[in-house]
Amino acid sequence: MNVFSFIGNLTKSPELRYSGDGKAYAKFTVAVPRRFDRNEADFFNCTAFGKLAENVAEYCKKGSKVGVVGQVNIDRNDDKYYTNILVGSVDFLTPKNNQSGGGQSERDPFVDDGKPIDIPDDMPF
Repeated sequence: MNVFSFIGNLTKSPELRYSGDGKAYAKFTVAVPRRFDRNEADFFNCTAFGKLAENVAEYCKKGSKVGVVGQVNIDRNDDKYYTNILVGSVDFLTPKNNQSGGGQSERDPFVDDGKPIDIPDDMPF
């Protein structure tokens, strides 16, 4: 089974286009930081189709954090190989109220009004 999933940030806003028969498709690239070297990243070219493509183009922009699940497709053209992810689903991970277009929300979920939250000692974990 060919299933590939990753989380990263869009390198630029998605490009929404329509095929000759009117079907929507969107192309975008996602930068995924490497696990052991956060200064390095891998870049994945992605293509979404139909309503998913329209949603990606409408709700994502450069810097948006997304989770992508898709299928790896490798094409050969003039003795060069091109890798593309055929997108099956996208999770929009940038909060709606984050207008800056990337990264995590400024609010720390473990802090309440600037004060640490008191966690009871009898918690089961």
